[in-house]
Amino acid sequence: MNVSIGESGDQGAAAGSGSMSETGSGAPRCRVLPFQGACNFRDIGGYVAQDGRTVRWGRVYRTGVLSYLGEDDRDALRSLRIRAICDLRRGGERRREPTRWPEEGDLPRKLHWQDGAEAPAIRDFAVGRPPTAAGMFDAMIDMYRALPAWMGSRIGGLFECIANDHVPLIVHCAAGKDRTGIAVAVLLHTLGIPWETIIEDYLLTNLAGNFETFMRTRRDIQLGLTDSEHPLLAMPVAMRRVLFSAEAAFLQAAKDEIDLRYGGLDAYLERAAGITPTLRERMRQTLLEPL
Repeated sequence: MNVSIGESGDQGAAAGSGSMSETGSGAPRCRVLPFQGACNFRDIGGYVAQDGRTVRWGRVYRTGVLSYLGEDDRDALRSLRIRAICDLRRGGERRREPTRWPEEGDLPRKLHWQDGAEAPAIRDFAVGRPPTAAGMFDAMIDMYRALPAWMGSRIGGLFECIANDHVPLIVHCAAGKDRTGIAVAVLLHTLGIPWETIIEDYLLTNLAGNFETFMRTRRDIQLGLTDSEHPLLAMPVAMRRVLFSAEAAFLQAAKDEIDLRYGGLDAYLERAAGITPTLRERMRQTLLEPL
């Protein structure tokens, strides 16, 4: 990825507007980090909560697969001082595309979870649907509806990691879009970020996630979506565009399912993720700047 997109931390800033956010010292911060071996790597800092506090920069990063980091990324990774990597992927994905961390010395703590009985995968939801853009769109909606229940323990582990001050950390899946998108949306909600801003952050994938280029420059890449017998680049272009896109309707489908099944995001955190009010407050103290 060779693009670097700056974005204001103000709520009214348009996603991907190209403006730079200022830190307390006046130094500009860039939301999208231009690593050579990572795609869709972003800082979630700078967003303004409803109580006026701001999410700290340099505490939580979201991205896609970390299998292709190399020597060119070493110095930039070292500067982030990452303490933990929360890998939201399924076990098979981790085995096929393991995390490769080029930094020497103390390695980040790696967190991952058991898959559970039924791990949602887009291939399963696409079966039986027409091989068209509309068919893929409907499959994505169904997958987003299924993901929150499966992700409860993963989101709970992410929150505990933050509350225990194991930051800065990286949370990622394969593309840094779907599972990571839901996890970060729940996280930002807990910090008091308005839903409209959460959607804007999610949609930044459409600017930061140049998946086609990333795939074409790396051999046998899978992004957790396919295998050697069903290569991604053999998929019809119209379907692939939907698969790689971030659509507000996708994230909204996950939220609607959470509202229907659990009665809202706050109840979801308690019932599906096991997050107590005390732990949530500790997490807020870790990630929010004081007023």
